[in-house]
Amino acid sequence: MLSWGLIARAYLFLGMLEAAAAMAVFFFVLDAAGWHYGDMPGKTDPLYLQATTACLATIVVMQIANLFACRSRRRSTFRLGFFENPLLPAALAIEATLIVAIVYTAAGNALFATVPLGAAPWGRAAIFAVLFLAAEELRKSIQRRRRRLA
Repeated sequence: MLSWGLIARAYLFLGMLEAAAAMAVFFFVLDAAGWHYGDMPGKTDPLYLQATTACLATIVVMQIANLFACRSRRRSTFRLGFFENPLLPAALAIEATLIVAIVYTAAGNALFATVPLGAAPWGRAAIFAVLFLAAEELRKSIQRRRRRLA
């Protein structure tokens, strides 16, 4: 079940893409507020809290994209039915509800040191999720083509 190919795909390809997206959104938030490299705000600074919240939200969005990307090693994500797994819609609804509660409720903000986000970080996270899925679809396409030629 655990092979070098699976480890390489999960950690060296998909995991690195997820990490890069989360860090990019973190730095986009800082940069949009006029932050300069080397001037790290304190851990209670509202800007830092906004950047870390955006990073967390991006991780969740990327994990949702990863769920769809990893439903098959070779088949296109878009050829698999959304309702083939009856638990999938409920799991996605729970995940979305949790991240919204963490980001937009006073209890979630206090418990997780988050702050409400505007639309821009969510938009960037969504763009990275689409790019993530495109990269994985390209990888799957190349793999299918290699198998046909072999």
